[in-house]
Amino acid sequence: MISRPDVLSITGQQILAGACRAFRSSTRIYKAKPVAATRIGLGADGAIQFDLDGKKLVMPVHVASRANRANVLLVSDRLQSVSVDGRPLMLVAPYVDPDLAMDLIDRNIPFLDAVGNTFIREPEATIMIMGRPRLPWATGTQTSRSTTSKGLQVMFALATQPGLASEPYRKIAEASGAALSTVNQVVDDLLARGLLVTRRNGERIFPDWQKYVDEWVSLYPTRLRPKLALSTYAAASPDWWRAFDFFKFDARLGGEAAADLVTQELKAVRVTIYARQNPGADFLKAARLRPSPDGEVEVLASFWREPADYEWDTPPPLPVVHPLLVYADLIASGDSRNLSVAKHLYERYVGNLHA
Repeated sequence: MISRPDVLSITGQQILAGACRAFRSSTRIYKAKPVAATRIGLGADGAIQFDLDGKKLVMPVHVASRANRANVLLVSDRLQSVSVDGRPLMLVAPYVDPDLAMDLIDRNIPFLDAVGNTFIREPEATIMIMGRPRLPWATGTQTSRSTTSKGLQVMFALATQPGLASEPYRKIAEASGAALSTVNQVVDDLLARGLLVTRRNGERIFPDWQKYVDEWVSLYPTRLRPKLALSTYAAASPDWWRAFDFFKFDARLGGEAAADLVTQELKAVRVTIYARQNPGADFLKAARLRPSPDGEVEVLASFWREPADYEWDTPPPLPVVHPLLVYADLIASGDSRNLSVAKHLYERYVGNLHA
């Protein structure tokens, strides 16, 4: 699903405007201003018009609420393949750190952040500003209610349970395992940020499903996943998990192992298991696992409520978590060999969940 300029949230508009102000401040001599979104074609969230010594340069933009390695990996294909009137898509974000800036420059991806770091290489001009520090008040650095660990838990429930977004808050609370007050704040925040919208008939929908997924997947590795860690183990046999009865122990595979089972396009190096509790003696004996702080088997706590529709079309049922979570695990790994498989999973299973 391609990003539509007419659904850029208020937060996105603030990031865009803040970046333009920062550009003027950091360059001292050049100007920048947002261009009306209705003038830009599909594939961009909007545009910025730069005034460079009298030369007008209009760059289409992708606005991100944060820019980190996982987030940029999610949109790298779009950044490198989409162009409007021959201009490449520029990443606009609250802050681009020096390491990420170097990576973007190496890949010739233009960017601008809300403190004035920028990279532009066009016939009209080449501008490179790096190393300006993050400011605590920079637009978009605040944590909103939907981006906390509980907020991400609610977002996951809304994403993976068809029709849940339109249900009363109390039912969403029951389905997500979050408190009613938390659900109220999270849904209101998603509505305010444009990640959910309410139709005239009261139905809540995802106006841009890809942006919703990008938001959740980019935050999952730092805001929720670390709180799920239970234990790590070393295995006596590298392929023990392929024929193991995970259902017997109320557990499912995530990450590389899940992608390996579903697509057979990836040879798993690490094994990620989601379980309701730490594996007991029976599990460890059957799997031939031993505790190891550096082991290749990680056990994470299942954070969703059952029953859940796992959305796989693979007979017989496989012991794997929801496609959105497998996709997030692959992106979180930061391993380049996982990215093509993650893209395949998105195209086949994730991208059409709420299309």
